[in-house]
Parts: sequence; structure tokens; C-alpha cells
Amino acid sequence: MRLFPTRTAALGALTLLAACGGDGGTTPTRLTAAQVAGTYQVCELRFSPANTILPTADLLTSAVDTTPPPGRLKFTVAFSQTGEYDLIYTRASDAFTQQARGSVSYGEQHVSISLPSNSAITSELLLPRPLNLRFTGTGGNRLTADVSDNLQYPVNRADYARAAGVSDEGLQPTINGRLTARLAVNGCS
Repeated sequence: MRLFPTRTAALGALTLLAACGGDGGTTPTRLTAAQVAGTYQVCELRFSPANTILPTADLLTSAVDTTPPPGRLKFTVAFSQTGEYDLIYTRASDAFTQQARGSVSYGEQHVSISLPSNSAITSELLLPRPLNLRFTGTGGNRLTADVSDNLQYPVNRADYARAAGVSDEGLQPTINGRLTARLAVNGCS
């Protein structure tokens, strides 16, 4: 049986589509829980107000005890292979351990952490809900949030003032800003 050129081209196209998973190769590859899994040390966490007159709040010096006493935990975020996270740190003001757990969504290059709303942790650390982090798997797994990656979001003025070490007198009820964060599996360097 002899195939005509158009029929041969059509069969070749169908073969290519089948090799691409049937979607023509347009579906981006998503990160998996296994790729991201691990315990990440939080190396940087800053909230930068949109109003540049206001100082940046460095949460690792104001809210978190980065050298906790014996028996207390360092600031880490662990990601499981089942799509969950566990955020834990020792609060600087009273050495109490703070913990949040929840689910993770995976994108092409980002992970999104579902944070509890109206919690002491999200208020104390000035975290957006959800928290989106860019994943880099080369040279040791890293997660980052850069001010250019994140949209502005509001935080309560009292929470911002406490974290930035300023008076909340004269501040708007909410302060808009962006988060900068850096997390690494193999320690901060």
C-alpha cells in the first residue's frame, strides 16, 4: 500500500503529538514535592515598605531568635514529599517556639505556601498570604522571594512598627510593601 504525501505528513504529526503527551508540548512542567522536599534554613527575611521613607523591617533581627537557647529551634521551613510544609522558629521576645503547618502548591518554577490567616505568625513575620517562593535546584536547593517577584501587600501598622523598631504614631492603618526572603537546604552562605 502506498501512502500519499499528505497522509504521511498527517501520520507523522500524530506521532509527534503522541510523543508530547497529547497536548502539543504546551503544558509547562510543574515542580514536584520530591524535587522541593527538604529542610530549608531561613537565611533572609525582610519587609520593604512601598513608601521608601519608612525603614525596611529585618524580621531575622526583630522577630526571630537566630541563635536560640539550647533546646529551642532555629528558623526552618521543612517541605515533605506529600505536599505539606512545617514552618518553625523561636520567637526573639520570649523564646517561645512558633509553628505553622499547611499545604504547598507547585508551579513551573515557584512553590506557594498556604499560610493561616489572622495568625500570630503571619502578623509577627509580616508574611503575605500565600507566600510565593522561586525554586532553584542547582548547587543545593534554594527558595527565594525577591521584591521584584512579589506584588505589594498590606500589613498592620502596629505589626510593621514593632518589626521595624519604629513608632506607629502617624502611620497609615496598613503599610504596603514587599517581601525579600532566602531559604537554603545546605545552610546560609
